[in-house]
Amino acid sequence: MRRFSLDPASSQIRTVPGITVSGFQGYLDLAVGLPDPITGLALVDLTGASEFLSIDLGSVTLCIKPLVPVPAAGILACNGGFDLSVGAIQDHDIGHVGVGGFTEGDCTAAGGVVEQAGDPHPGVCNGPVTVEPSGEPDSGAGAMLIAPDGRFGTQGVPAEVTVEAGPCEEHGAGEATLFGFVTGLSRAQILDANDESGNILQHDERGENFSCANWRQEDGPGRLVLSVGSIHGGGTTDLVTVFVLDD
Repeated sequence: MRRFSLDPASSQIRTVPGITVSGFQGYLDLAVGLPDPITGLALVDLTGASEFLSIDLGSVTLCIKPLVPVPAAGILACNGGFDLSVGAIQDHDIGHVGVGGFTEGDCTAAGGVVEQAGDPHPGVCNGPVTVEPSGEPDSGAGAMLIAPDGRFGTQGVPAEVTVEAGPCEEHGAGEATLFGFVTGLSRAQILDANDESGNILQHDERGENFSCANWRQEDGPGRLVLSVGSIHGGGTTDLVTVFVLDD
């Protein structure tokens, strides 16, 4: 087992475009099984965690409460040969209610959500988020993916998330969220960003692969990342939120 204790100096959350916030604290206990002798793949269990992963945002604290333990949370590719990177794509505008016969029902059928009167672009249909492998042929030896993935039967990290004006421990349950992290490429794309046709907001974040030979080495190789595109994440501006987990 390796206790992946987050280093506040190097574990960050930031937005693109936007700001960097240091002070991402907490720990995840990761246990790796024996690699398959043919594929080199080893399951990763999330065996424990601090009560919260917390990020100090100044006047408030982002509180992430991992719901542990999680068997088969992820996979480790000791021999390489697999695309364990991830890409998340969302189209800000897949149609406008009342234009060209497009209806709110069309938006719902496509998995989208129509912006309402109080939103920045009333009537615009925000498309669903599509998450898929990045398309890289090989994420390399020691690549790790902690996320739901039907190829491997992995589950990711279920958590409850709140934003609190005070210590995380003083507050109740938050919104259920599923997190996924990779050591390779995490790509976030928003098409028609800020409801501007053809405008693409893309951010690529890379982590660092682990060492299967020295898996238990604290502060050793290994950095997990996650890029998440957010429509109106800045209130009126589309942005990408980046999580960096480094011990």
